[in-house]
Amino acid sequence: MALQAKDLMRKKIAVGADATVKEAAHKMITTGLPGLPVVNEQMEAMGVVTEFNVLGAIREGMDLEKIAVGSIMTVHPVTADINTGCHDLIQMMLLNNYTIIPIVSNAKCVGVVSRLSVLDANLSPRYSSITSRRQNEALVYG
Repeated sequence: MALQAKDLMRKKIAVGADATVKEAAHKMITTGLPGLPVVNEQMEAMGVVTEFNVLGAIREGMDLEKIAVGSIMTVHPVTADINTGCHDLIQMMLLNNYTIIPIVSNAKCVGVVSRLSVLDANLSPRYSSITSRRQNEALVYG
């Protein structure tokens, strides 16, 4: 059976637009993700915040403890359905240089797939060290 987004995704990993950039960066570091979906109160993906966004904020001298994720996020993220195949996810990542793709089900963000998650699953398909270790991580809202 071919791997799908639901097999690769990290569940319940997102931030709200009001979270501080520092909170989002801390979440990226502790989860080992290069970015996070940004969701509204209905859990709809409204953007993504990545290491690049945070680095840009640092370069601009922004106060990471005061600036909200919503002010630096990339809006209108490309998302994938939970049943999107691994090869389609890889194609999306390679063609667009995405580090993460928010995963949706019934218009709600249910997780995220990163390039590292795809690599990990394809290098050890019977045991994915990343996804098995971090299945039930909490959402961060600011």
